[in-house]
Amino acid sequence: MSSSSVINVTAVRRAWPFWMASLLAMVAGGLISGVLAHEPSRQVMWLVAYLVLVVGVAQTVLAAGQVTLAASPAPTSLLASEWISFNGANALVIGGTLWSRPAWVSLGALLFAAALGLFLYALRGAIGRWPVWLYRLLVALLACSALV
Repeated sequence: MSSSSVINVTAVRRAWPFWMASLLAMVAGGLISGVLAHEPSRQVMWLVAYLVLVVGVAQTVLAAGQVTLAASPAPTSLLASEWISFNGANALVIGGTLWSRPAWVSLGALLFAAALGLFLYALRGAIGRWPVWLYRLLVALLACSALV
């Protein structure tokens, strides 16, 4: 096995805030779905999907991709900036949607785009492999979804 195919265990451990936020979002989505299943609404269905797919699954994939594909482990300051901007953006989008605050949603979308830029920046030395292009495609799809 070459050294480039070995996952950096330290980088995986340092990504624990992403794993925890993802897990909490997916559990919250499931609980909300279960509790409100008797009377679903568009807003509740959107919230559950957003929590599970964007805050949960997308965050997991972004963090896992960064851990496995980056040329070197991201510095703590970059990880903190990614985590704060990604989860802060999602909080703004969710709050703005639930409380009908379009300005919050717009600010959240801008912050979300900045967070995605940080995730791309962390992979700046990992050019040329198909998983990197797949990762970039995911980031592009997430960016497009923020426009919707």
